[in-house]
Amino acid sequence: MADAVLRVGLVGVGGIAGQHFKLLSAEPGVRVVGITDVDAPRLQQRSGEWSVTAYPSLDALLAQVDAVFICTPPAHHREPTIQAAAAGVHVFCEKPIALTLADADAMAEACRRAGVLLQIGTNFHFHPSYRAMWQLWQAGTLGELASCWMRSVHTFPSHGWEQRRLQGHWRMRPEDSGGRLFEQIHIVNWLHWIGGPVRSVFGHALAVAPDLPVDDLDLAVLQFARGFGVAELAMVPAAVAEAATGIIGTRGAVALRGERLLLRRSGATADEEVPAAAVVSRQRHFLECVRQGREPENNGADGRMSLATCLAFMRSAREGRVIALEEVETEAG
Repeated sequence: MADAVLRVGLVGVGGIAGQHFKLLSAEPGVRVVGITDVDAPRLQQRSGEWSVTAYPSLDALLAQVDAVFICTPPAHHREPTIQAAAAGVHVFCEKPIALTLADADAMAEACRRAGVLLQIGTNFHFHPSYRAMWQLWQAGTLGELASCWMRSVHTFPSHGWEQRRLQGHWRMRPEDSGGRLFEQIHIVNWLHWIGGPVRSVFGHALAVAPDLPVDDLDLAVLQFARGFGVAELAMVPAAVAEAATGIIGTRGAVALRGERLLLRRSGATADEEVPAAAVVSRQRHFLECVRQGREPENNGADGRMSLATCLAFMRSAREGRVIALEEVETEAG
C-alpha cells in the first residue's frame, strides 16, 4: 500500500467533516471517494458542495475504501468503527473515542482482531509548540515531573456556541457529547502524554452561562505516578480570553507565552527561547501509519486513557471527592 493511492471516505458530514474533507482532498496520493450520513438531505447537500459521491449506506461506502474518517457524534462511534473493522478498513475516529469504556474497548478490540489501525482525533500531539514541550520532557531536559498544566478560557457565546444552544445541537446534550471536558479532551490527552497514566482525578464542573445545558467551567487535577497535571477550561459570559500551557520539572521549566516557547533551566538567570517542533497534521500522521503499517500515536489505548480520565472527572465533580481511575474501571467492568 506504500505507493498506491489511498481511497478514503467520510462517515458523517456535519461540522468537523468539512475540515477533514478539505485536508484530505489536498493530500497527495489520497482520493476521497465518497461520504455517507444518516441525514439524507444533508448528505446530498454535502455531495453537491464537495463534488463527491454520496453513498446511501455505510456498507456501500466501506466496499470502496481503504480507510474511513468517522465524524459522527461520540455516542455513535462504536458501530461504524466495528463495521469498518469487520470490512478490513482502517479507522480514524474523531474524539473522544466514545462515551463509555465498554464502547471504547469494543472498538479497540474489533480493530485489533481485524488487523486494522485505529487513530483517535485528538490533535495536540501535532501542535508545533506542544510537541516541542513534549520533546524537551522526553529528552530529560526538565528532569522529573513536578507539574504540567493547560488553561483555555473563551468568552461565551463564541465559535457558534450560541447558535448551537438555540438549535439544540448534540454538543449541548450531555448524553451525546459527554460534557465540555469531553469536547476538549485534547487537553486531557496532552496532560497524560506528558505525565503518563493517570492514577486519580479531582474535579469541579459548573454551568455559568444562563440556559446552558452543559458545564462551561471545568477544573481538573490529575495525579500521575510522579507529579500532577491541571486542566482548566472555561467558556463563560464574563471572561478574558487566554491560554496557558507549561511543564515544571526538577531541572527546569517550560511555558508557552503567546507565540513564544520559553525554557528556564534550574540555576539559570534568563529564559531560552525554544523553536517549535516540525509536525504533520493528525490526518497525515494517520495516512502515513496506514501506508507504513505502524501504530498511530493517538491509538485506541491512548483514547481510552483520555476517556477514563474524563469519566473520573465527571464522577469527582458529582461526588465532591478524589476518584481513582480504578473505580472507573471497576464500574465499567
